[in-house]
Amino acid sequence: MDMFSYIETNLFCIAVLVVMLIALRTSLSRLTNQTILTHVFVMLICMLVLDTLKLLLNGVYFTGSNLLTCSLASVFHVITVLLYFQWLRFVGYNMQLRFWRDRRLMTLIALPGVFAIALVAGSIKFGWVWSVDENNLLSRGPYYPVYITCCGIYMVFACILAGHRIPLKRYFSDRVLYTSLAMFGLFPLIGLSFEQTTDSAPYSVYAMVLSVLLVFLEMQSRMISTDPLTKLNNKNQLNSFLDSKIGQYTENRRVYLFVLDLDKFKGINDTYGHTEGDSALNMVADVLKRVCGPMGCFISRFGGDEFNLVAFLASDADAESLSKTIKDDLARTSASLPYSLTVSIGYAASRGRSETVVDLFARADEALFAEKKAKH
Repeated sequence: MDMFSYIETNLFCIAVLVVMLIALRTSLSRLTNQTILTHVFVMLICMLVLDTLKLLLNGVYFTGSNLLTCSLASVFHVITVLLYFQWLRFVGYNMQLRFWRDRRLMTLIALPGVFAIALVAGSIKFGWVWSVDENNLLSRGPYYPVYITCCGIYMVFACILAGHRIPLKRYFSDRVLYTSLAMFGLFPLIGLSFEQTTDSAPYSVYAMVLSVLLVFLEMQSRMISTDPLTKLNNKNQLNSFLDSKIGQYTENRRVYLFVLDLDKFKGINDTYGHTEGDSALNMVADVLKRVCGPMGCFISRFGGDEFNLVAFLASDADAESLSKTIKDDLARTSASLPYSLTVSIGYAASRGRSETVVDLFARADEALFAEKKAKH
């Protein structure tokens, strides 16, 4: 790739990232995963700017040029390590994993990154990862493959974490997101294989830009139809789904609407804080995905501490059995929490096109109110 095409490609990638960054920063939501993705965008922009400056300076000698090239190369390689680490965090948050709270595990996860940064620091004097000759020409050092391996560990780990959920039925609704997350680990590795045979363009960086574009587009799509906290369907999707299914009625297959409400959720927020409250909501969402996902149920968060299910069941006995399974699974999952996490569940079977979605909701809410009243 000639210099003009190289710089033109870098500038185009920067422009794409800036547009996505502006869209992300002007979003009404301010969730942790969006903050991490913002960091990823900023680091990619910095890498492309630094790479362009390195290209313009490469082989150009003037007073202080060696020091400037060394500085650019050092910052570029450090940001690369931090970027891969941040992406693993982003994948972890989107998958609602909790390993970031484990200090011992986090220390182990950080070790490859710390070692890679140590190699970068040593390159200034010993040329381990890169070196600059007397003509200000930048070249790779003998330990560059070791450095790339340390960075690649994060990519492979992220790819495996997201990829292993793709074929699982309980994560069917999240399959496109997990595929996009896994691609960020796969595409840069392919780009790195090209870089090993050429000193021309940073194909791995271009691959990262393509990958984050796919993830960004999927996130934007999900924001229209998905609850940003739990990643479940939102109220609009629920209403659309119910409206299309409410008329489906046979003797052995009826449409059931379940309304679930967390018991004493306000007390959890007031006592333990809203962060813990969000964790409780995510725990309930995970239980619903685990129990109801394989059954083909439509799962949504209506808002606040209320969730909804649409299930196709043969009788009220099946509906009662499903309610009990949800409560039992939640009891096991939340057993170690310092507070009681339980739900009240009301349900109603559709009477076909003879009633509206509003009517069905009213009957399910009435059943929910009766269960809550019985508990107090």
